[in-house]
Amino acid sequence: MTISLIKSLSQLFSTGAIPQVAGADLTSLLTGLAHPAKTDHSNNQTHWVISQRLLQIRQQLTSDQETIAAILATQPEIRQHWLAILAARVKEAGQLSGSDSLVQFITRLNGAAQWVESAWDEASLNATPLSELERTLWGITAEQAQATPVLTRIMAAASQLVAWQTNSLPEIHTTDITGNRPDINWCKGRLLTMPQQSESNTAYLLNGTWQESEQESMHWVLSIPWAYLLAAIVYAQDSWAAESHGGLLLELPAGQQAFHPSEIQVLVAANDGSEVLCGSLGEFILKILSSLDMGLFPHPLSASQLNNQLTPLISLLLQHKVWRYQHGLSGEQGFYQIHPQFADECYRIVGSRSFGRYGQIVWQTIRIQAEQWYQEKQNRTEPIHREKMYA
Repeated sequence: MTISLIKSLSQLFSTGAIPQVAGADLTSLLTGLAHPAKTDHSNNQTHWVISQRLLQIRQQLTSDQETIAAILATQPEIRQHWLAILAARVKEAGQLSGSDSLVQFITRLNGAAQWVESAWDEASLNATPLSELERTLWGITAEQAQATPVLTRIMAAASQLVAWQTNSLPEIHTTDITGNRPDINWCKGRLLTMPQQSESNTAYLLNGTWQESEQESMHWVLSIPWAYLLAAIVYAQDSWAAESHGGLLLELPAGQQAFHPSEIQVLVAANDGSEVLCGSLGEFILKILSSLDMGLFPHPLSASQLNNQLTPLISLLLQHKVWRYQHGLSGEQGFYQIHPQFADECYRIVGSRSFGRYGQIVWQTIRIQAEQWYQEKQNRTEPIHREKMYA
């Protein structure tokens, strides 16, 4: 059964979702660590969907296999064997001259230190009954000295996982592949696959891929989550500009091509017209996703990585007349805004439903994050006073 669990958990980390199988094995392991999932036509749980909690632990460890071992170690019947070995290693460290080795060992164990203390009387360096499992997961058996750092990392991670298992995560429903219901797609806990990342279960994760198409612009945007998010940014920018009180500017730094920008700068204006350069578009998107309690799959990206990976999509947004590039006034940088043609579509039936009604959570979050970013930066940055052409 344990080998079948490893296969299921490996699939969870590679595709983002796995079917719920009969029996309690996955339930006891994944409650609080993964999202229970349902299809729209079923009231019963059908899948487990990977969470930001698991991805956070994965970032702390060196491989999917170590993360799977940490999940398995949340079960006392597995954990006890590895704790006995770690207790023996701690005793060894305590016998060395000086206390630095012991202190470092205890520090690396983190929350698992109490577990090791409770296993003190069972300390042993004998091979465990889990030797086959250990070889499968990290290539050596637990009693070998070179396995000690691995076991230490795994147990420290397992202590955090056990704490999370007491708090179930919210349900995730299947995505709307048409994109007409952003309120379903852009929900708490949903993961968006990295740009052009296709190896994922797109029934529960937002698809990161895109392609050129002859589709009408609105339907093309709605069918591509990354395109929708970037379109929502200029939609929020446009609705904010209509108020004539502050605003959002997407500026192209000097020396870059409008159709192939390596980075777009985000400036936010206050009611008095002063602007603060807050950061890059990649940084802004990461803030928006964090505020929505969403994340990236299979692992986080830095702002600079995200900027680079979105360059081809920005080119397509310009080609599809979703975004428009405006040359700046003399001595000023050019900037991006919503294309008038797409802006009109946003106020027709499909667009008003997908951006105005059901997309409200997205574009409102965009504006709120821009305003908060301005507040964070204004005390550290000299505001710039100037007039910008938004027409």
